[in-house]
Amino acid sequence: MVDDAALRLIPAVSLKGGAVVIVRAGAYEPVEDESGEPFSVDEFTEVFLKEFPAVLVFDIDGLEGEGAQYDEVARLEGAGPEVWWDAGARREEDVINLITSGADRAVLATRTLASLRELERSVEVTENIVFEVVLRGGVVQGASRDFAGKSVAEAAGGAAGVGAEEILLLDADRPLGGSVDWGALREAGPGWKAAYVGGGLDLATARALRPPSGIPLRGAVVDLIAVLAPYLGGGVA
Repeated sequence: MVDDAALRLIPAVSLKGGAVVIVRAGAYEPVEDESGEPFSVDEFTEVFLKEFPAVLVFDIDGLEGEGAQYDEVARLEGAGPEVWWDAGARREEDVINLITSGADRAVLATRTLASLRELERSVEVTENIVFEVVLRGGVVQGASRDFAGKSVAEAAGGAAGVGAEEILLLDADRPLGGSVDWGALREAGPGWKAAYVGGGLDLATARALRPPSGIPLRGAVVDLIAVLAPYLGGGVA
């Protein structure tokens, strides 16, 4: 049983072509069951993740511009965990499609959003949004000039100004088990309803997180390989 009384631990699951995958040697590798068949997202969640309060699905097809896997969202209806979905949403229409497909939270990332205005339009449509700031080398990764190269303070300030209430700070450069830079999250400002951190976090590191005063930390996104570690060498490839 996962104890999330103090902190929500949210596994990150990558999905490509309808199959759960992990990255090995720079390539996507399907996670297979004992019979050698790739896990679908609902089967995988039922076996490994249903005790967690939420799961964040990184829709690789959507993120790589090949089309979001909206049909896969519906597979998780009634699965247990709350469903967060990052499909590389660019515009309000993408958010509507995610929510109507069954996602509990649409994750809107700086690396794909077309503009701050599209974030504002999305917030007007639904409050079930997590604004994701993706960092590399301490610099915000963005698809538009509203976010690209901005500081965390600038990106987060703009998002909060259009009504976003929950923020996920994803450090794409953090090695697995690396420490959290609270300074970056402090830059996001104190006005958030909930803040989350992610990127390179294993379960032990996530459970031990103790944010400084004033940071409304609600949870941590943990890497899938850390969740699967106890099973590796058994039925999981």
